[in-house]
Amino acid sequence: MALYNVDGIVIRVRNFQEADKIVVLLTREEGKVEAVARGARRPRNRLAAATQLFSHVRAQLFSGRSLDTLSQAEIVESFRQLREDLVRMAYATYACELADALLPERQRQEAPFLLLLTSLHLWSEPDRDPEPLLRAYELKLLSMLGFRPSLAACVGCGSEAVQQGGGVRFAPVLGGVLCPQCPDEGEGAMRLSLGALESMKRLLDGDIRRAHMVRLSGELAAEIDRALSAYILARTERRLKSKEFLDALRSSKG
Repeated sequence: MALYNVDGIVIRVRNFQEADKIVVLLTREEGKVEAVARGARRPRNRLAAATQLFSHVRAQLFSGRSLDTLSQAEIVESFRQLREDLVRMAYATYACELADALLPERQRQEAPFLLLLTSLHLWSEPDRDPEPLLRAYELKLLSMLGFRPSLAACVGCGSEAVQQGGGVRFAPVLGGVLCPQCPDEGEGAMRLSLGALESMKRLLDGDIRRAHMVRLSGELAAEIDRALSAYILARTERRLKSKEFLDALRSSKG
């Protein structure tokens, strides 16, 4: 078996057999990697702490025929504070599940790893608004993976999407905004206000560390959430459980 080392973030964990875990790492070097951590469910096992969700680790793995094995893992950052705050944990869990849903295994691309790592650090700051950061994370991850939404040119004909009544039509399935002449082909285009459109552009193209400077009112945040949720669903083709939990949590807090 070949031995290799990675810098990775634990984005999914599930129990396996009596004492093991299956972990999915988003790594800097190898992309998304799945491995078994032997004995990691035992409290005193050397891999127990390092295989918790969100953990940033330097890990050593053995490649196997069907499943790799996590041999060693050194914690760089545990992000314990995220697991101790229900709201921020919900945002971070969704970010991990979204990366897991969109990324194929073993696609070597450093940018998604760095994006998630930066986002986890930012969500760990107690005074930072988590909502614009999530929107920026979604948009940037989609763009990195070839799913960048068209927010200026019509996805039907390529012409400039002319505003109508202070907004534009946004077609999640087709991939972005539509001009007045192009039909949505029955794919459920929705109206997107000018404020929502401009905010999405700023979040997509700006520095994610400054995402909190994009002020999203409750109505504006809800509008962008509807648009991006539909856009992501069209690409994942399934609803993410962590997103449903996050939505329910936000609703309960008014």
